[in-house]
Amino acid sequence: MNTAPSAHGRHAVVIVGGGAAGIELATRLGRRRDLDVVLVDRDASHFWKPRLHELAAGLLGDGEEAVPYLAHAQAHGYRYEPGALKRVDTVERRIDLDQVVLPMTDELILPPRSLRYDTLVLAFGSRVNDFGTPGVLQYCDMLDSPAQAIALRRKILALALRSAGDPERRIRIGIVGAGATGVELAAELHHAFNDMHRYGGLDPASKLDITLMDMAKRILPAVDPRTSESAHRALVGMGVNVRAGVGVDAVTASAFHLSDGSTVPCDIRVWAAGVVGHDMVAGLGPFTLSKDRRIIVTPQLAAVGVDHVYAIGDCAFAAAAHGGPSVPPTAQAAHQQASYLARALPRALRGETVEPFVYHAKGTLVSLGEFHATGELPSVPKGKSPIPMRGWIAKMLYVSLQYMHRATLHGWPRATALWLADWLRNTTLPPVKLH
Repeated sequence: MNTAPSAHGRHAVVIVGGGAAGIELATRLGRRRDLDVVLVDRDASHFWKPRLHELAAGLLGDGEEAVPYLAHAQAHGYRYEPGALKRVDTVERRIDLDQVVLPMTDELILPPRSLRYDTLVLAFGSRVNDFGTPGVLQYCDMLDSPAQAIALRRKILALALRSAGDPERRIRIGIVGAGATGVELAAELHHAFNDMHRYGGLDPASKLDITLMDMAKRILPAVDPRTSESAHRALVGMGVNVRAGVGVDAVTASAFHLSDGSTVPCDIRVWAAGVVGHDMVAGLGPFTLSKDRRIIVTPQLAAVGVDHVYAIGDCAFAAAAHGGPSVPPTAQAAHQQASYLARALPRALRGETVEPFVYHAKGTLVSLGEFHATGELPSVPKGKSPIPMRGWIAKMLYVSLQYMHRATLHGWPRATALWLADWLRNTTLPPVKLH
């Protein structure tokens, strides 16, 4: 295996993971002529994870939100290297990548290889936490990637087709995890089934039996109780059965078995309960890990006890300022960490003092369908109750987050053109994908 030198003597920054944190950092650093920036990812394109529930519900088509790394890298001054991370050699400052094969085959595209770095940034995200619950990995769908979301969408469509026209057959979907992902998926499924009925002649959402389960005593437990209650009322109004304060003891091919002794029969079972570090992190290198297998970082987001390595996004465990809880594994936090490191890293390389990262909670917004969302914004001054946001105004703010992410990746002119393309597509094609 060969170790490539830095291009033209520039400082080599290798970023592993092209999620919200990794691709935003690569976009910002790629503009600098003093850095040779390389983005590594096992997939060929970037997808913004907060929209995975829309892809699963059929409200987004394959590739509609995908950003091809090769094209984006060419446009923004960095390089893309495909491959899965296998090992980090912190002594030689080298990462080892697995071979790349043609999807669905064993045909070799690229052999195992190594990349040298001067600075390494780990941003490879996390996975859904199954908490060791029996049957989860065998019988549940998850929403960690576009491939998983597309697989779930196809199952849902197949179930809708099998049930069409049969008044006795219900469509039973169980969702474990009443955080933002679970709540949004339940709401979007209701929206999608009504669109399937309108545009495809399939059964409407009245045929749906969605059960949303969580160990917490209320849905959206991390937000203000008023926001939680608003979302609860909206889901109940859609016919969603909310089961709060109950855990899952086991999952079988046909049901969730709950801690109170009850059983929830399901045709489709979705697990969206929390996040944990990837399994491979334990053997990746000499990193200090949290209990949930995330890399513990310093206030400057450097990996604890390891030189020249940073970690951002969901794979990083960063303590919040002033002794508060850790920075949450959210797209909002990933964006802030990428913005911080894009400023801090060049300063650190020049030997300047770098102030610690400070996470600023900007509030929470949860989509509840086509024209409705609920959430809250931070109070001014701090310490007061958050400012509630409801209805179409909250939905507009929610959608604006997607456009801000696009603007970060492409600039406002192209982001505006993409918005126009979305509008034209929605006026000419069914809003739900029936394939």
